Amino acid sequence: MVFSALTILTALEIGITYIPGIGHTSMATALVGLALGKAWTVGWFFMHLGHETRVLKLTVALPFAFPAIYAFALIADAAVRFAV
Repeated sequence: MVFSALTILTALEIGITYIPGIGHTSMATALVGLALGKAWTVGWFFMHLGHETRVLKLTVALPFAFPAIYAFALIADAAVRFAV
């Protein structure tokens, strides 16, 4: 089941790159969303987070938030610098 889910998500990622007329922002958003879905699937099944306590789930999930926050800060900084 997990192999099938990861295979389908990977096929969707490849398929999105071949959609004609899709904008770069839409494509990047879709690819990041699919990558997050794959990461969640791996964490839930292979790291057995589905059967763990809330504290352990947060111990794994919270560090994933920090790179995202940092990325948004860098993107905002670049947007401000290039807008000037």
